[in-house]
Amino acid sequence: MKAIIFDLDGTLINSLDDIALSMNNVLKEFDYEEHKIEDYKYFVGDGALVLVQNSLPKETPSHLVKQMFKRFIEVYETGVHHNTKPYEGIYDLLEKLQNTHVKLGILSNKPHEITKLYMNKLFSNYDFVEIHGQKDGVTKKPDPIGALNIAKSLNLQPEKIYFVGDTSTDMKTAKNANMKSIGVSWGFRPKEELIEYGADYIVENCEELWDIIEENLN
Repeated sequence: MKAIIFDLDGTLINSLDDIALSMNNVLKEFDYEEHKIEDYKYFVGDGALVLVQNSLPKETPSHLVKQMFKRFIEVYETGVHHNTKPYEGIYDLLEKLQNTHVKLGILSNKPHEITKLYMNKLFSNYDFVEIHGQKDGVTKKPDPIGALNIAKSLNLQPEKIYFVGDTSTDMKTAKNANMKSIGVSWGFRPKEELIEYGADYIVENCEELWDIIEENLN
């Protein structure tokens, strides 16, 4: 292992409350039915536009979806960080990683600017050398291009990189990029989904994740 690429939401940070509250505010504003916070575990993972689409009836006109997407970004940016925090053990894990040769990256389907906001707010003390959210012109996960771009920037072969995430999207991204996948069970999706989509490892907590990292430091 020469590098680790982390997903952000559901992997490093529990952002579900802020996402759900922001989207529910938009739904209320446009006179649509709001959803339970738990429902959003299955709405997220494929980018903000898909989140908005998943929150709305399928027959919603596309121009209205785009309008609500724009509004969601505005609302979410103003409310960012209020309830969002790293999962238990994440800071301890990153402290340990600081003392290794392993390079750290982020690849998220969250819009790029908001991804950077979170990283600056919560992880500025840690050396993430590559930070990438969803950008125009770069296909989002599970397309491997973002992960492969990080590998290229780090001058590493993909098979030397481990990809850590909490959804089928992350497991598929790792497979598509020829990287090892580690599924975390504390995130937004059940362990069964991670297994179904070919996770090489499943971890229940950060101590188990560190054990895998330590065993593969080479």
